[in-house]
Amino acid sequence: MTLALSRVDYTTVGVTSRGTTIIFPPNEATRQPQKFAVADHDGVLHIYGMKRGELQLSFKSLPGPKIQRIVLGGSIGMVKDKIFIAYGSSVKGFTRKGKLFLEFDTSLIDPISAMYVLGPDLAACARDLYHRYRDCKDADSYLTGETLHDVVLLPGDGNVMYAILACADCAVRVLHGTSSPTVLRLPSAPTVLSIYREGEIYSRDRVLVGTADGRVGLLILQGNKTLRVTWLLTSTGSEITSLDTHQLQDGIDILIGRQDGGVEVYTFPDEDVSSTLRYHYNAGESISTVVGGIIGVANYPEVLVTTYSGRVFGLTTSPPGLLEAGQSDVGLARLKLEIQQLQEKLNEEKESSNFMPDPLAPLILAVNHKMVLHKEDASYCLSVELDASIDNILIQSDTPVDLLETESNSAVVSLSACDPREGNFVLATYRCQINTNRLEMRLRSIEGQAGTLQIYVTSQIQPKRCRKISVPIYALSLHVRQHDDDDTASSGPFNELKLNGNFTIAEMHAWLSLALPDVPERPHIHEGEAVLVYISSFIGTVLKCKYKKGSALFLGENISTIIILRDILTKEATKRKMKLDVFCEVAEGSVSRVLELILPRLNAAYDLIQKIKILDALGEWELQSNPRENLCSEYQELLEKETEIRSLMAKDTEILNRLHAIITDLYVDWERAKRSRRISSIEATAKLKDALESRDLATILQIFIGKADVSVPTLIPAAI
Repeated sequence: MTLALSRVDYTTVGVTSRGTTIIFPPNEATRQPQKFAVADHDGVLHIYGMKRGELQLSFKSLPGPKIQRIVLGGSIGMVKDKIFIAYGSSVKGFTRKGKLFLEFDTSLIDPISAMYVLGPDLAACARDLYHRYRDCKDADSYLTGETLHDVVLLPGDGNVMYAILACADCAVRVLHGTSSPTVLRLPSAPTVLSIYREGEIYSRDRVLVGTADGRVGLLILQGNKTLRVTWLLTSTGSEITSLDTHQLQDGIDILIGRQDGGVEVYTFPDEDVSSTLRYHYNAGESISTVVGGIIGVANYPEVLVTTYSGRVFGLTTSPPGLLEAGQSDVGLARLKLEIQQLQEKLNEEKESSNFMPDPLAPLILAVNHKMVLHKEDASYCLSVELDASIDNILIQSDTPVDLLETESNSAVVSLSACDPREGNFVLATYRCQINTNRLEMRLRSIEGQAGTLQIYVTSQIQPKRCRKISVPIYALSLHVRQHDDDDTASSGPFNELKLNGNFTIAEMHAWLSLALPDVPERPHIHEGEAVLVYISSFIGTVLKCKYKKGSALFLGENISTIIILRDILTKEATKRKMKLDVFCEVAEGSVSRVLELILPRLNAAYDLIQKIKILDALGEWELQSNPRENLCSEYQELLEKETEIRSLMAKDTEILNRLHAIITDLYVDWERAKRSRRISSIEATAKLKDALESRDLATILQIFIGKADVSVPTLIPAAI
């Protein structure tokens, strides 16, 4: 059953972080409007409430440090009506009327990124450290070594408390005291945790989890204190930024906020019925918080939404234009007053525009950006967001990157000529339309060529302001980190790179963070050794890194990966004047393994291009009007699937050239590692040209190995 919700704008505050809006529980068991609180980056806490049909500000704190999180707390079994805000490494507590009753310094080194309060217990996360306090005294802590995205507390028997941690290594950890946590692996990194609730009754064993790839699951804490996950939404999409449960009409609904500005309402599934989408709305900027309650009109629940730029609005179930009895005259008078206030504000702005701002006063532009790798097509999605309208975005790169088309991107792109000899490979300008706060761009890097992406964001508001963002592009940027209990399904053979020298685990870990993405905050050391496993999102080859004090071993199916790592690590050791003993052992069968993975995609890409050529030819000859009379069955089938074929081609128009380039680089690196001979890419391309056109594994292997008789394994066809 679909929902009919209408938007009601309430107020605007400063830039907000995730989880910085809460709704107070009602004073009584009635369906009257509830108060809500919003905190922003200006350090201001606002408490609003409806009075006589008008939103009124009941409390506003003085500006201060940036507020990262706001949660409700209270005694166990009682109504949660106390506000706790986290700023820096400190926590403050306020009553619902705005009276300060707690000021607590957690003594954490890093700023608090996630917080939860349950009775006398306060859980705070700072980067990769979890710490729990009871009555403002240390209770327990845990160093995960991975970035912590969120935390919730669940009560156990007696004074037992269970902490549920959302970690960046695609895991949810259950922590009980100082014992080792129980780990539940997820297909993507969890970003949000929200305890399932029905009204003001919070579950003791059920927690909603949202992931970076847009899935939503229900975590159930079982009797043996392990977690079980049931996926409610399995389709992937934009990152989940906020979750809540509330009864909007009939039954409990799941409220979802996403990074791309989407607000969605799904039914909570029963045993036999799965979740269904009831409502979707796009706010045009990332969602900071969604929470359910009654705000504007009594007896009409709604979804209270806060966006990144600080807009607070409701998606209400009340019919549009609904006014309570006797409110029509009051509403008309209020509108007239608002028009008068806006006119006065406009006059003030016109008068103040004659005065020049202080040139020494810094004007800081708040920018929210993120670059995420899409494993499906091995491309990056770069999103840039401002708290004001974007005028243009300038992108400059000192390494080759391909800018790809994005359906949701309505900006006009202009490419400028660049001179690679000056270290300038890409210079592009995105000119945005009016009232564009958020822009998404897609790009693809080339492995082996590290660099920095410089992004210059300019706002439309006067005076013009610009903010520079630097995003590193790693040498092995298309590799995705796997985990210890993941099945990499690797059969080898592996090329080996051994390094011996006077380096520590921390130094080697820091060097690897320059070459590989998503390297954890701290190395996970087991029996004196740290292990990292990566898989190429484009080819599918595996890289294993094992390192300890004084020695490191790298196993890679792709010799190109090993050569790239060797160059980077030896370069870093040379910078520090550190002697390294380097041993590289090449596996003869590794080339065959890589080609087995590439050639099926090469054949699929070639077939796709041939189909596109046939479709283009049919269009030129105007034979599409009566396909049954003019064409054979094969071409008729092509015309039926034309939309699907062209959409596949649109995802990666240069797929064939990319695959050819990978095989060419593989040959260049093979010659370096196997025969200690350097050849240019031009020479390698000329030598491989005929073999690549034949797409025959034996012919290509003959060039690599140099033998006329080469045994060839059976290839399995693959789609692009």
